[in-house]
Amino acid sequence: MTKCGSSLLFFTSFFPLWISILFIDIKSCIENSDYLLTEKISIVILSLGILVSSISLGLVLYNNSKEANDKVILKEVYEDKIISANNYNDSISIFLKSSMQEIKNISVGPKPNDLVKVGNKIYTICGEANSIVAYDLDQNRVLWELNIGNWPHSIDYYYEKELLFVSNLEENCTKIINLEDYQIVKTLLTPEYPTKVKISNDKKYIYICESYLGSDDNGYLDVFSIETFNRVTRIEVGTSPIDMYEDNKYIYVSNFTEGSISVIDKNLFKSVKTLYIGGMPKGILKKDNKIYIGDYLKGRLIVVEEEKIKKIIAIESEPNAMILF
Repeated sequence: MTKCGSSLLFFTSFFPLWISILFIDIKSCIENSDYLLTEKISIVILSLGILVSSISLGLVLYNNSKEANDKVILKEVYEDKIISANNYNDSISIFLKSSMQEIKNISVGPKPNDLVKVGNKIYTICGEANSIVAYDLDQNRVLWELNIGNWPHSIDYYYEKELLFVSNLEENCTKIINLEDYQIVKTLLTPEYPTKVKISNDKKYIYICESYLGSDDNGYLDVFSIETFNRVTRIEVGTSPIDMYEDNKYIYVSNFTEGSISVIDKNLFKSVKTLYIGGMPKGILKKDNKIYIGDYLKGRLIVVEEEKIKKIIAIESEPNAMILF
């Protein structure tokens, strides 16, 4: 809430006292008090104060409610549009990339956590419904909904084999769905509390962050073969790994409760360094030599270059994810 909103809440906390004084003044006017003019002025001032404060407070509460509902996870960019998952109001939105104007809002189910666009369809995972929802952009309707496991949290798509990968936070597994028949073809056991699933850039591996949320134990980056679905290796990182970004040489993993970034050598499958940046790093991406990290705790965008923090930019509270276009 803004400082203005907080001040108004403090100001309006005296409403009962004001109303009591207003009632006494009105009663005195009716009884023809000796201080009639003073009491009439008091009635007018109190009435105006109550009216203006009530309207202002209503506007502040409306704006705060709207800001909460507008918290989104930017996820997909296609053609000239951006798709977001709106976790607070159970919908997804489509925006024009040029103007950032919302052109469509689609109700999909409770707590949409992530989504991916495949052709003319959007596949959204709804955490509270434990399901994946398929929406057809051409037909403007939901095609089907499939129970996928307890609290699905992250989704990715492998185009070559038409497979969806969904990590289930509370089921400690990642399920693989064949889009030809919408059947679950494989379940990967990924203890504990998998927060992120991603197909590697070279399409050879499946990366999964195993967060161990709520524990002081370090988490892991689990690596599976995309051909056999067998585990290749399991790399220890920091506490509560929650997101990752891959470039040509390294995988960068944000460790949410440790305030750090683990840097993993892709050829060695080994953590080679840890960058401590503070806060609660969540969304992460890289462009050129700069790493951009969203600090969920302090509402900051942290820019790291040459293993040092080069810039800190204040943004809105609780940034969830980032996208580059």
